Amino acid sequence: MRTGGKTGLYILLLFILLLSAGQQISFASQNNIQSTVIKAGVYDNPPKIFINKSGNPDGIFIDVIKSLAKKENLHIKYVSGEWMQLITMLADGEIDILPDVAYSKERDSLFTLSTLSLLGSWLEVYTTDAVRINSVLDLNGKLIGVLKGSMQENYLNTIAKNTFNINFKTVDYNDYTHSVLSLKNHEIDIIVADRFFYFSELCDKEIHPTGIILRPTELHFAFTKNKDPDLIKMFDKHISMQKNNAKSDYYISLQHWLDKDYKTVIPQYIIILLIISGSVLLVVSAFALLLQYQVKAKTRILRLRNAELIVAKEKAEESSRLKTVFLQNLSHEVRTPMNGIIGFIDLLQESGLNTERQNKYIDIVRKSGNRLLYTLDNIIEISKIESKQIMIRYSKAIVFEVIIHCLDSFRQMAEEKGLRLIFSEYNKNEKVIIKTDKSLLNRILSILIHNAIKFTQQGTVEVGYCMKGNNIEFFVKDTGIGIPGMRLEAIFERFVQADIKNTRLHEGSGLGLSIAKAYVEMLYGKIQVKSEIGKGSTFNFSLPVDPGNKTITDS
Repeated sequence: MRTGGKTGLYILLLFILLLSAGQQISFASQNNIQSTVIKAGVYDNPPKIFINKSGNPDGIFIDVIKSLAKKENLHIKYVSGEWMQLITMLADGEIDILPDVAYSKERDSLFTLSTLSLLGSWLEVYTTDAVRINSVLDLNGKLIGVLKGSMQENYLNTIAKNTFNINFKTVDYNDYTHSVLSLKNHEIDIIVADRFFYFSELCDKEIHPTGIILRPTELHFAFTKNKDPDLIKMFDKHISMQKNNAKSDYYISLQHWLDKDYKTVIPQYIIILLIISGSVLLVVSAFALLLQYQVKAKTRILRLRNAELIVAKEKAEESSRLKTVFLQNLSHEVRTPMNGIIGFIDLLQESGLNTERQNKYIDIVRKSGNRLLYTLDNIIEISKIESKQIMIRYSKAIVFEVIIHCLDSFRQMAEEKGLRLIFSEYNKNEKVIIKTDKSLLNRILSILIHNAIKFTQQGTVEVGYCMKGNNIEFFVKDTGIGIPGMRLEAIFERFVQADIKNTRLHEGSGLGLSIAKAYVEMLYGKIQVKSEIGKGSTFNFSLPVDPGNKTITDS
């Protein structure tokens, strides 16, 4: 009995020891995961990224990193330094991430950039009252301050001089603080910085933006080459989610850093008026008690008028919403062509321009104007859709005639690119008549044909339709660049293009397909796309031949 008791005791002690060891191993493993530290570089470029007065990292890029770190339970260690120092540290793997990096072939070979950019930017010329700069040609002979090792330094010295046939000298600085100090001390004539410099504290009343725009670019997170692909995917996913949520930390950060504060001061005469109004209100209140019986007598009249006011209020709210949506959707797609128009008009005012260069500038102004007009039209159209201002007017439509009309509208555009614009032979001779809104159908086809031509460099754009039961299915097929599989759903979202790498090659606001999708759904239809990279895309949308009990406005 004693032997059995000791054996049971030994077994119990052994079980306790094993359980304790297992808990220690589990705790050590969890502690190892949580102790992983990701090093992020911080340099002086407010308000995008900088060290604030409290000695802590701050700015738009830092806000996004903090948001991601909180969500993914990451430990971030910030390493501050000068730009060139951090670039070297990233290449050597001493830090893992460097925010605010513009794309270039050299950087793409040295680092891995995030697929999605966080911000769109451009270079702008800043100066003081001592130096007047009216056009890019006025940079000739000037001393220009730039950030050492930056893209603006490389662009000015290698591209700008040859493009505009001017000569100047660049002076590089380790940060914007020292370049601004040199500008105020008249040691240099101007500085070239990105557009976000205007929103920093360094750009005070003594420094003025000239409105001269150079080299649009996109700003990314840069990572040590081939070090941690999962970390890069995590950043891309987070950026995508933040940009597609109007209430995300990303948009809160933009509003915080890019909106200048203004103090509201109540004038003294307003205070006096408020006191007088308050006194009058007391008198009126006393008088209202005497007139209360008259109010009761007029209650019925007021109720009738109230119904009219409700209708007017709803219309006012719709108008207010339309205005709000319109203002929220304005982006650099409006500002960029406007800057191009203003900049090249200034160049046209210069004397000594030859005919070839003058015609070139005029063509750029014309294209920028057309792009601006097209963008504004799309923004207004999507705003009307969101505020439900689009009215559906059903009528009988001959499908053959609608397609022929659309093809004739885009034939010249296709011929200029050497493309064949064809009507599919399938059901070509069948006179199908459907009940729909002809203007919306024409707009849907126009958007799809325009996109097909824009993204096709050679080959054909084919348009056609076929009957499928009680529905008619239209298709627009091209032999263009194609769409990546992971982007097939995103292209129907607002301000989204199929391939981010092609944003500079194919300009546009990314609103066309979202407008087309909205119109298809208004007409009780569905739209989808099939695509293969390098071989082309096919957009299909189906509509009911007869949507049911809908009023025919004309025949």
